[in-house]
Amino acid sequence: MIRYRQKKISILFGSLLIVGAWWLPVQAQQTTNSPNEQAVTTEDSTIPKAVTTADPTIPIEELELLLKPFTKDELDGEAQGWMSLLKTKVKELSDAEIAVKRKNRELQKTKEAVDALEDAKKALKEGTDTKEKIGTEPSPSGGVKAKEAAEEAQEALEKAQESVKEAVKQGEKTEQDKTSQGAIDQAVEGTQQQKDKAKTSSSEEEVAKVQEQIGTISNKVVTDEQEQKKTEQGIDKAKENIEEAVDAKAEVKKQVLLNMTRLREERTALSDRFEVVLQELELKGGDVESYKKYIDAISGIKVDVSDTEGTWITIVGWLQSKEGGLRWANNIGKCIGIVAGFSILSLIVGTILEKSLWMFPNISVMLGQFLVTLTRQGLFVVGIMLGITALEISIGPLMAMIGAAGFVVAFAFQNTLGNFANGLMILVYKPFDVGDKIEVAGVNGIVKDVNLVCTTINTLENKIVILPNNSVWGNVITNETSSPVRAMFLSIRISYRNSIPQAIQVLKDIANSHPLVLEDPGPWIDTGELAEDAVKIWFLAYTKTEDYWTAYCDISRIIKERFEQEGIVIPLPSQELYISEAMALEEGSMAKRFKDNDLPLEEVMPR
Repeated sequence: MIRYRQKKISILFGSLLIVGAWWLPVQAQQTTNSPNEQAVTTEDSTIPKAVTTADPTIPIEELELLLKPFTKDELDGEAQGWMSLLKTKVKELSDAEIAVKRKNRELQKTKEAVDALEDAKKALKEGTDTKEKIGTEPSPSGGVKAKEAAEEAQEALEKAQESVKEAVKQGEKTEQDKTSQGAIDQAVEGTQQQKDKAKTSSSEEEVAKVQEQIGTISNKVVTDEQEQKKTEQGIDKAKENIEEAVDAKAEVKKQVLLNMTRLREERTALSDRFEVVLQELELKGGDVESYKKYIDAISGIKVDVSDTEGTWITIVGWLQSKEGGLRWANNIGKCIGIVAGFSILSLIVGTILEKSLWMFPNISVMLGQFLVTLTRQGLFVVGIMLGITALEISIGPLMAMIGAAGFVVAFAFQNTLGNFANGLMILVYKPFDVGDKIEVAGVNGIVKDVNLVCTTINTLENKIVILPNNSVWGNVITNETSSPVRAMFLSIRISYRNSIPQAIQVLKDIANSHPLVLEDPGPWIDTGELAEDAVKIWFLAYTKTEDYWTAYCDISRIIKERFEQEGIVIPLPSQELYISEAMALEEGSMAKRFKDNDLPLEEVMPR
């Protein structure tokens, strides 16, 4: 038992020594490496400071060259620097937009105050007219009407007072807002005259005085003519002061809108340079998706169509801006020029290629036409793509969209793409050419046109037949005009009673004497078949392909005429009937009647 316990203690002690021997070096190594790892982590988390942002108006070409040697980490710093500049500019633009909206509310309240004063003046005038009418035409109810008119005038004055008060409050609210006031102060930076025009505090103070004056008058019931005149003069003065305030506010709003045009121009310039940085960063493996989304989110112009004056100033300002209308006009001009230039170039190159194809006799007409069309349309498409690039539109997403759509189109138009592939096979292997007489898919005629989708054939009946290239390439094609020499084969029947050598000699004389029959290869004429009702002589002669039908028809006519002259019979198909004696003697049988010629042949053997 004691030995067992000693052994157990020894094993436990040894295990502790092994664990200690392993743990201490590892812990020491971790302690040794810890400062280095911490330094690396600290170094990686430190983003280099942006260098290219020192001049926000740096030309884009210079910025591209300046960014070339930068590493990914350095470009991350540049991206954040340009992001900060762009964010600041967007903040200024947003503050200006807020200022315009608040100025619109000020103008609205001020114009409402002017309208209220005008209504009050009309009410006082109506009260005066009522009073004068009662004075000339007294009546028991005249005093009541005069009092009602005075009360209406007083209500109108109180309403005007309230409108003026709201206009003043709105102006004070705008002045107290640091964001809007900062945008306004930035907008009116310039000459002292412009600053004086933009100041509206003095006008608002006058409006406040008028408000107090209207409040004093409106507490009285207007019954005296002198008091009425004072009230009308006060209203006119208030209206004049408020109209001056409207003009001043409108001028400030105009200055802010013009400043917004400048800010948009600066924002666009910063966005362009920021995109150059992002493009370089993306090429070197950086993540730029969030930056691009930010640029897309802050780009563009928002127009408040309810503000007619603001909309007009915004549109005119954008049209006159270097980074707006002028830039787009220049880009559109470039686009039109590039497309027009490539259109002209495609016609010139296509014409030169078409004239040069005669140097390559192995190229078929339809392949030549295909190459010319492909060249012209290809150059035109290249021109369109370059024109789109001139509009500063990235063709990368466009190509990706075309690629994605191509899969769907390929699936939907499988047969059409099959025609396209077969059209290429026809163009490459040249089984026929334009102008050849062919027979394919049961159609016989002359090829008029071949493209990548279909083949057009003009039949002998002058019918136009359009065959899909699938049907053309998938069937047996017989080309009757591919060779310059064509064999003319005739199977001529003569009677067994005629001499075969005589008939062959006559046919040889016809072939040798005919001007369209070629001597090399020469004609071949011999006995072909001993048929049931005639001897068939095979006539084979060669002629030029273009003379085939002329020679065929002419020789057929000459053979008929010469055979008649030589007494050679061209037999018709016939059949001999043998009637037995028993059938001929049977009373009433058809055979007896036929033998006795009692029944015409047509009735005995109806057709």
